[in-house]
Amino acid sequence: MKAHPSVPLSLETTVWRWLGQLTVGASRACDLAPETRAYLSPSNPVLLELKERYAALDGPEHSFWGSWEAKVDLLRFRGESDYLSQAYFRDTLRRYELTSVYVEMIDTDGWLRCLTEDRRFGVKVWDVLPGVLVTRDLLDSIIELRFLKEALGWQEGDDPRVLDIGAGYGRFAHRFVHVAPRGRIDCIDAIATSTFLCRFYLEFRGCGERAHVVPFDRRSDLESGAYALAVNIHSWSECTLAFVREWLGLLRDLRVPYLFIVPHRDDLATKETDGSSESYLGEMRRYGFRLLRRQRKFARSAEVDRAGIFPTTYYLFERG
Repeated sequence: MKAHPSVPLSLETTVWRWLGQLTVGASRACDLAPETRAYLSPSNPVLLELKERYAALDGPEHSFWGSWEAKVDLLRFRGESDYLSQAYFRDTLRRYELTSVYVEMIDTDGWLRCLTEDRRFGVKVWDVLPGVLVTRDLLDSIIELRFLKEALGWQEGDDPRVLDIGAGYGRFAHRFVHVAPRGRIDCIDAIATSTFLCRFYLEFRGCGERAHVVPFDRRSDLESGAYALAVNIHSWSECTLAFVREWLGLLRDLRVPYLFIVPHRDDLATKETDGSSESYLGEMRRYGFRLLRRQRKFARSAEVDRAGIFPTTYYLFERG
């Protein structure tokens, strides 16, 4: 990938991330086995090889992850980080209380208590529901999967095959294989460290049989016509417009019929290398995707939409 300067961060974002490390929530790596700690090392030959391969690729600039990659804490990759912001300046516990009650309300399948959670890899755990380790990882996953089940009419016994682009450490894929017992998911990310962590995490969680990681430089191996859905969650908000076009071209070539997008906030906007933003809604149309459904993350409660954790808008597109 092309080298580029770091994207400047606002003072608010910098302070938010710093305070997030200090906010209560029991964030710790927690009892990792010696072999796990040894594997999650910046000097791991697997990671170094991936970085070398990805660096040799030609392609557009992909915004701040190109320079922020080296700052990822491999032992705490589920902690307060660029993968998953979890805390606010204030009232964080109240926000998790509201969101947890909201999830209980919409969770007609009982996922909140059957999807297990633990304190590993630095994730922040909030003590708001008896008998449940509440994390943003868990709550966001349930809300996203609930939306997809309703919007696409998934039924028990269906076997959807999903492509997760910009998959990060594999958070969505880990939850998907547990709520769709016959489903399969392929994960791909243009960042070498994400590919490394995603492969490790899905194997660590026992998802390896139905969740696979495809290296970005092997994307030509993806099978056209094989996927019922592609998901892009909090990824294109961190990409340049040129790189979004790269992904859209891949989805067009793969003939993916549906695309689910979760931006950081409300709009479909990129992060350019100079810190500016560009809308990519026009690119969606140009590549044959029409908006099928637009819905607030907390669509059933105006109060939770105002004061829940990290409200945003969900977009479901259909390829015409």
